[in-house]
Amino acid sequence: MGSAVAAAAFGALMTGAGVSDSPAQAAIAPQERSGAIQSYRIPAGSVASALNVIADENDLHVLYDARLTHGRMTPGLSGKYSVQEALGALLAGTGLTYEFSRDGQAVSIVLAQNDAATQNDASGAAALPPIDIGAQTGRKDGAPSGGRAAPGPGDRYTGYNAASAPATLKTDTPLLKTPIAIEVVTRQTMDDQQAISVGDALLSNVSGVTPVANAFDLFKIRGFYNPLGNGYKNGLMEYHLRNLDTTNLQSVEVLKGPAAMLFGRGEPGGIVNLVVKRPLETPYYSVQQQVKSFNGTRTTLDATGPLTQDKAILYRFNGEFYSTDSYRDFVSDRNLFLAPTISIRPFEQFRMNIDFEYQNRTYVDDYAILPAVGGGPANIPISRYLQMPSIMTTMPDHVDRKRIAYDWTWDFAPDWSLTNRLGYYNIGTRNENVTGAGFNATTGVLTRLLNYFPGYTDQSLALNLDLKGKFATGPLEHSILVGYDYFATIMPYYNYYFLNAASSINIYAPSYTQLENPYRSLYYGQAGQKWTGVYGQDMISFLDDTVHVLLGGRYDWTETGSNKVFSSLYAARNSYVNNYAESFSPRVGVVYQPLPWLSLYGNFTQSFGANNGLTNRLIPLAPQKGEQFEGGLKAELLDKRLTLTMAYFDIHKTNIPYTDPTDSSNTLLIGKARSQGFEFDLTGRIDDNWSVIANYTHDDVRTVQGASSYNPLTLSATQLAVAGTKLPASPRNYGNLWVKYDADGQFDGLSLGGGVTVVESSLGDNANSFVLPGYTLVNGMIAYTAKVAGYTVTGQLNVKNIGNVVYYPTSTDRYTIMTGAPRTFLGSLRVEF
Repeated sequence: MGSAVAAAAFGALMTGAGVSDSPAQAAIAPQERSGAIQSYRIPAGSVASALNVIADENDLHVLYDARLTHGRMTPGLSGKYSVQEALGALLAGTGLTYEFSRDGQAVSIVLAQNDAATQNDASGAAALPPIDIGAQTGRKDGAPSGGRAAPGPGDRYTGYNAASAPATLKTDTPLLKTPIAIEVVTRQTMDDQQAISVGDALLSNVSGVTPVANAFDLFKIRGFYNPLGNGYKNGLMEYHLRNLDTTNLQSVEVLKGPAAMLFGRGEPGGIVNLVVKRPLETPYYSVQQQVKSFNGTRTTLDATGPLTQDKAILYRFNGEFYSTDSYRDFVSDRNLFLAPTISIRPFEQFRMNIDFEYQNRTYVDDYAILPAVGGGPANIPISRYLQMPSIMTTMPDHVDRKRIAYDWTWDFAPDWSLTNRLGYYNIGTRNENVTGAGFNATTGVLTRLLNYFPGYTDQSLALNLDLKGKFATGPLEHSILVGYDYFATIMPYYNYYFLNAASSINIYAPSYTQLENPYRSLYYGQAGQKWTGVYGQDMISFLDDTVHVLLGGRYDWTETGSNKVFSSLYAARNSYVNNYAESFSPRVGVVYQPLPWLSLYGNFTQSFGANNGLTNRLIPLAPQKGEQFEGGLKAELLDKRLTLTMAYFDIHKTNIPYTDPTDSSNTLLIGKARSQGFEFDLTGRIDDNWSVIANYTHDDVRTVQGASSYNPLTLSATQLAVAGTKLPASPRNYGNLWVKYDADGQFDGLSLGGGVTVVESSLGDNANSFVLPGYTLVNGMIAYTAKVAGYTVTGQLNVKNIGNVVYYPTSTDRYTIMTGAPRTFLGSLRVEF
C-alpha cells in the first residue's frame, strides 16, 4: 500500500476497521505545533509507545495504523527538541515518516520513500509498491535497517544487544547514561547457544564472571561471591537455589560492583538478576525438543497471548521436562518445571504481573570432589565418581520448590509511578553429599565426610516498594528513586542432619562395595536472617543532557542468627544467637557524554554484608564491608547496533570469616581482600548478517591483610589466607569470543556460529599450594529456519568443547576441584506459530 493510500485509509481504520491497538489522541487548541520545543525523556522501545508520548506532551492527534508500527523499534529520545525534530529522530531508520495536517492539530504516520529524510507534508512521499502492512517489516528477524533490533518470535531480539536494564536498575535510564557497569544476556543469546542452565548463559557471555564449586548456584563476580547466593529474580532476593534453569527467562542481567544501594547486604563483586518472560499481546506458541550427549532429552513449551478480547488480561506459560545422565558415572538428573504468568492491565496507568513457579527435581549428587596431587589436580578420568553411589543412587537428592510473586506499577501522575514487588518461595529439600577430608598422595586414599539432610525446608519472603519520578529545578533535570525493602529467610525451627566420618576411597582403584550408615552423628541446627532497608537516589542531568550525576544512599538493619552447639536440641536452642547490625551504604557516580554515542563514567560505592556466624564464645562476627572505585567508558556504535563497555575497578572487602587453625570450632576474620582489574565487553550486531559477543577480563584478586600468625609448613592443611596470596580459582586473564552469521539471499534461514573461551592458569586454594591449568575451549553452532505449512521450524546443532579438552573451571581447596564437561552435542527442533 502506498503512503498516500495509507493516509487515506486512516479515517476508516480509526473507527475500528481492523486496528489492533488504540492510537494516542488528545484534544488541542488550533495552533501550529511543528516548531514547539519540549524536553523529552523517551526510553528505547516500540515506535507506538514513543508516538503516544509525543501526542500526550504536545496535545496532538497522532494517527497511525497499529499494523504499520508493529515490530518497529526506536532508540528513544532525550533532550529538548521541536515536534518536527522529535518525530524525525524517533522515526529515523524505521521506514516511516510523518505528515502534519494543515491546521497543525494532527500528525499522520505513513510509509516513507526511504529513511533519508522526514516530511512536513505528503508532497514528498511517493507511492510505494504494494506491501502487506500486517506483516513484519524489514529483515526476517524483525530488525529495522539501523539501530537496535525489533522483537522477533517470542519477543526475542537478534544482535544480543540491550539498551537498558530496568529490572536491575529499577529505573528506565539508558545504560549509556548509567555510571555503573551492567551487562545483559538476552533470550536470543541463550537460544543460539542452547544455554540450559544460568551458568551456561553467564560464564562465556559476561566479563568478570567465573563459577564456584558449591552445592548451590553461585557465581563469582569480580573475584567475590556470597556463600549463600547472590541471585535475584525480577529484583527480589532468592537464596539457596540449585540448578537454575533458563526456561522462563527473558534475560540475565549482571550488575557489577557493590549493589547495596539498591539491594541491601551482599558481596561487593556484584549480583545476578534473572528477568522472567512476560506475556505478549500477540498470540505465540513454541514447542522445542532437544537431545544431548549422555542420554539427555529436554522438552520445553512456551505459550502466550490475550485472555480477554480487550487484551486487559494476558497469560504466558513456560514448561520444561528435562532428563539426562552425565559424563560422570552414576550421576543422573530429572527435572519438571512449570511457570505460568498472568499480566493484568485494567486501565492504562496500572499494570500487574503475577508469577507462579513449580519445580520438582530428583538427581544423584555430583558435588565437586577431586583432590590435588602435588602441584595440580589428580590425573584420573573425569568420569570417575568419588562419592558413595550405594547411598546416592538409592536415596537421590530431591527438591520440591514453589514460588509465587507479583509486581505492579501505578503511573499515578505524568512522570511519577509507584511499584510494589513481592516474592515468596518454599523449597523442600532432601540431599546428601560427600566432601574430602584428607588425602594420602602416596597411597591414593581419600578420606571423606558424608553430609546427609533427610529433609528440611527453606522459606523466604522478599518485598519492596519504589517511588519514581522526574522533575526539573531550573536547568537541572531530576530522576529520583525512593524505596523500602524487606527480606527474611528461615529454616524450620531446629532442623536435624547427620555428619559422618565415612569410609575412604582409593581414587586410582575405587571400590563401591563398602556398606555405609548415613544415620550416625546426629546434629541440630538452624539459620535465619532478616533485613530491612530504605534507600534513595537522584540522577541529575544538565548541560543539555550531557552530564549526569548520580547521588544515592541506603540504610540497612540486619538480623542474622545461628546456633554454635549442635549436639542436642537443647544445646542448639540455648546456643542460638541473633547478630544485629546496621550500616549506611553510599553511591556516587557521574557520566559525561561528549558525543551522543559516547559516555565516560566513574563511581564510588560501598556495600554491607552481615556475617552469619559466631565465635566459640558466642560472640557475633563483625559485618563485612565492601568498597569500590570504578571508571570507564561506554559507547553505542554502528547506529546503536553495537554496545561497548570498558571499565577499571578497584574493590576492597574486609572482615572475611575463616576457621581458626588452632580451634576448628572457632571462627576468625581476615582483615582485607582486594580485586583490581580491567574489563571489556562488546555486544551487538556489526551489520544485518553478523553478530558478536566479545569480552576480556584482567583481574588481580588477592588477600592484602591476612592471618596474623601461621605456620608456613601447615598452610596447605589449615588453608589460612595470608597477605599476598591469591584467592582460590582467580585467573588473572580470561576472555571469550562468540560470532554468529545469519545468511540471506539463496541461503536465507541459515545461521552459523562459533566461539572460543581462553582462561589463564590460576592458583587453586588459599595457601596457593597447587595450580589449575589454563585452557582453551571451542564451541560451534549451525541452525536453519524455514516455513513449513505455515509454521516456523528451526533445526539446530550445537557442539561444546569441540576439542574435548580436559579442564578444571574452579576449586575451593585441595579436595574440592570441579571438572569441566567433555565434548557435548546438543540438537534441537523448534516449531513456532
